[in-house]
Amino acid sequence: MNTQKQTAGASAATRRALRADQLSLRQLGGAKAAASSAAVFDGHAGVDRHTTPWLPLAERRRQDAAGSPADQARWDRLITAAARPAPTDMSYESLVVRVVSARDLLRALAETLSPNVPVVEVARWIKQRITSGAYPPGAALAPGRIAADLGVPLQSVHLALSDLADSGVVEWQANSNCRARVPGAHRRGDRPRQIAQLLRALIMGGVYRPGTALPGQQELSRVLVTPPQPLVVAVRLLVKEGLLERGDRQRLFVRPDAVERTSSPRLLEPTREGKSLRHDEIREAAGKARRWWSTRVSPAPAALDQVLDQLGVAAHQLVDRARRGALPPSITDQELESLIARTMIMAAAVRQPCFELRHWVAACLAASVLDLQALVDRVGGSRPVGFTATPLSR
Repeated sequence: MNTQKQTAGASAATRRALRADQLSLRQLGGAKAAASSAAVFDGHAGVDRHTTPWLPLAERRRQDAAGSPADQARWDRLITAAARPAPTDMSYESLVVRVVSARDLLRALAETLSPNVPVVEVARWIKQRITSGAYPPGAALAPGRIAADLGVPLQSVHLALSDLADSGVVEWQANSNCRARVPGAHRRGDRPRQIAQLLRALIMGGVYRPGTALPGQQELSRVLVTPPQPLVVAVRLLVKEGLLERGDRQRLFVRPDAVERTSSPRLLEPTREGKSLRHDEIREAAGKARRWWSTRVSPAPAALDQVLDQLGVAAHQLVDRARRGALPPSITDQELESLIARTMIMAAAVRQPCFELRHWVAACLAASVLDLQALVDRVGGSRPVGFTATPLSR
């Protein structure tokens, strides 16, 4: 314990000293330094006073960066840029550049004081997430989000991504949009088939019944949380398969002779037994699932599982309340059961090993849960006596 306190105290003292020298450097290189050659020389001497004591620490950082070519190159660049120029190069312009470089060096040293995560460890963490499937092929990696998750400087993440890009683990160009992407078998080509598979499950589960028209493209895009382009391709696949057909005005219908309806899957019992969620908790969980998918930033697997568990609890309690409450005049029994079936099918679809698909279907389930919640908010009292719910579980 005493050793830890001593280390923390030493780091705090070092950080204060670095900060003081950075502030002193800000006073150098101004207009007065351009008054004469002597003033320029004094300015360079001032830079020496505030940087030379830190060069041994900078050299140790360069040595500690072994295993990260990008980090070693960073320290080489910082040390070289802050070095005293040759007498023939001691101009006012070189002084201005050197002051900025010296401040960058001291700032980098301050960022790597204890506690510090080496760049090589940041790269190892990102690579492990890719290997585990938390960052699937085609996933976008936001450096700012990674830096926040690890509690490291953004520069450390940029350097780690540079190392990973050099080894082919990620695709990244620091001067483009500051986003990396996982290369490999990108799943964009599979998206229409994945959408078609989920839409097929909704049709077979009775959400869209034989002989009826599918919702418009805008509503389907909302339900399936997908942009129009892959949705159009998915629909074409189902038309070619014979599950859908085009009617008047190009409207899509479920072919009455092509569907053998199956019962919707039963909702799994939630792991949060006996725990119900408040209205705001449901909206918060659904909002996370939708936001994660819309930004294409992969959450931690444990975080996604937690939200899926919350959405499962919400689906249970909302289905129960919707079936026991009185229907609003604008909702028919069939529309209610279609919404319940859709929620159950989405809840079943998240139970698969592929992280990316769970990530997407979690957003679809969130949309269903929010629709159910909006319905329940309009429901009051008890179910009319004449109502009989169509069984939706095996």
